[in-house]
Amino acid sequence: MRGGGWFRVVVCLAVLGSTSGCIGAVDRADFEKEIRARGGGLVSALPQGAIAALAQRIGASDPEVNVILLTAPNSTQFRLVVNNQPAQVTRFFDGGDFTAREPTVRVRVRPPGPPRVLDDYSFTLGDLSDPRPVRVSSFDDLDGENFRVSEVPGLSRIEDLVDTARTRSEIPDGQVTAVLVSRFGRDIRMVANVVSARSEVVVEFDRAGVFLRAQ
Repeated sequence: MRGGGWFRVVVCLAVLGSTSGCIGAVDRADFEKEIRARGGGLVSALPQGAIAALAQRIGASDPEVNVILLTAPNSTQFRLVVNNQPAQVTRFFDGGDFTAREPTVRVRVRPPGPPRVLDDYSFTLGDLSDPRPVRVSSFDDLDGENFRVSEVPGLSRIEDLVDTARTRSEIPDGQVTAVLVSRFGRDIRMVANVVSARSEVVVEFDRAGVFLRAQ
């Protein structure tokens, strides 16, 4: 199967698993609405595929990362403001275009080698981009900001996180457009952005994907 084909299958299976029947038995409009509601492809296979491809590319079995961002196709007007936003998240967002037409993972990673090097990668439909160098200031505390992917078991339960975020946001027609993972002080958090035409709520989880609060 071609690089992007396996991921399309996974996304379809994940969405269909939450419906009452197969695509032939579901109205297309309802089917597409369900895809959007479930985050438009924000499933566990997305970060797992991205990390596997990244680990192979840089030669690190457990990559050291600075920020992970999952964006859904309905993030064409992407905006995410996090309470007590860490400096590395602000730097990550500055000047970037995070809109997405397909489910996408963006990762800021410190590759093996020089200690003060960061690269940005994106992963879409099974394809990992080339690295994009990141400017690092002498004041940036990479040791205090970075974390290992293995420290975030919640990346393996994105479907539950998306469903919980929609429920806890209390927005009836809310859609999860993005999931952010980064270190907030000593803690690592996962933050989901739930939006509708009239409302927006940020829902926070711990590193295991356990609900903390909605703001």
